[in-house]
Amino acid sequence: MSARTRAYILLLITVAIWGFAGPVIKFTLDYFDPVVFLTYRFLLTSLILIPLLFIFEPRFWTKLSHFTPRDWFYLGLCGLTGTSLQLGLLFWGFNLTTSIDASLLSSASPILSTLAGWWILHDHITRREKIGIAIAFVGSIVVVFQPFSGSLAGNLLVVAADVVWVAYLILSKKLLRHQLSPLLITTSNFFIGFLSMSLLLFVNHKSLIVNQPLGAHLGVIYMAVFSGAIAYFLFQRAQKSIETSEANVFTYLMPLFSTPLAYFWLKEPITLPFVIGAVIIAAGVTISEIK
Repeated sequence: MSARTRAYILLLITVAIWGFAGPVIKFTLDYFDPVVFLTYRFLLTSLILIPLLFIFEPRFWTKLSHFTPRDWFYLGLCGLTGTSLQLGLLFWGFNLTTSIDASLLSSASPILSTLAGWWILHDHITRREKIGIAIAFVGSIVVVFQPFSGSLAGNLLVVAADVVWVAYLILSKKLLRHQLSPLLITTSNFFIGFLSMSLLLFVNHKSLIVNQPLGAHLGVIYMAVFSGAIAYFLFQRAQKSIETSEANVFTYLMPLFSTPLAYFWLKEPITLPFVIGAVIIAAGVTISEIK
């Protein structure tokens, strides 16, 4: 199996995990406000990743010891954009709108990522990828401009999270090119996220972790273990083998996983424009990724 094929498989697993995460977030936010939810999640993810880092990369301190102040700045900025800033905006958006609307708006981020990867990282974009991205963009337009069942404020927060996500992708790609491992980057991201969200938790918290039903805790555990530790690591691992623009086309597939779950579990409606847009998006991804 080639490195590129392996990267595609990892990305499919990642977008499935992140796709299912939308309804899980929406459900869990009924019990934990975003600050408590994120702090709880980042803590669990850090507790999983830090021991793994010491086990599989015991010499990671050697790499960090050669860091310049500029390198530390980029590592810290990568952690903030990849966790607290991006997920904070995303969770507040989910809290105000429907999971279907939020998931669909999140799927628009590859357009920004592709353009940023081409402009900043000088990623190469093939003609087939351009056609696929253009088709997927048309599908996103069909979906985004259907009548929203959620709130305008929530939708705008999700779009802002897309912009921050692009910044994170560029920063993480630069760190990967400096020979930092996906495990080290992922671990540092969530530990920085936990520290930053803990400060907000002490300043303003509206709900407690105790006395909540088991389902709420299972939602946080899913986000911490699968959507956090596993998915972020797999995404970074895949990015080592393919370009940023190519990796992010897979993000278009997330609504195909989130929508059925939101429909059957959360009873959120599915409109005809959504179905049309989803089919167009799937066609664009297929054209872009089949070599």
